[in-house]
Amino acid sequence: MERKILKGEVIFQTVVSLVFFLPVAVNYYQKTQRSEFFIALLFIGISNVFGFLVRISLFASKFHRYYFFGVLIFFQLLFVAVLLFNDSKIEYVLYFMGIGGVLFNIYYLIYGFYNVKTMQQNKTER
Repeated sequence: MERKILKGEVIFQTVVSLVFFLPVAVNYYQKTQRSEFFIALLFIGISNVFGFLVRISLFASKFHRYYFFGVLIFFQLLFVAVLLFNDSKIEYVLYFMGIGGVLFNIYYLIYGFYNVKTMQQNKTER
């Protein structure tokens, strides 16, 4: 049962990521607002938080710790970057935030698929 819930959560996270990032990627070369990308990151981040809570309630994995501490360090670095680059080079902060958000989402999806695969192998070994 846990594997089915985890598999559903990983599929849901993948669909959410594609639904929000695909329009942003299509409109990348058009002269649209840059805020669409950060709105997509916001919704993906919110779904990742709820999915992360589901994951930690279902099973223990060392990847949970890596993800959690990575996010904490990312936000601390983002805070320091905002303090250093104040108004003069705020686009560096925005690029850092965008790249970091996308990389954390990719890591979240990959370790979700890995955990589903690991649970399947553990199930077949029993």
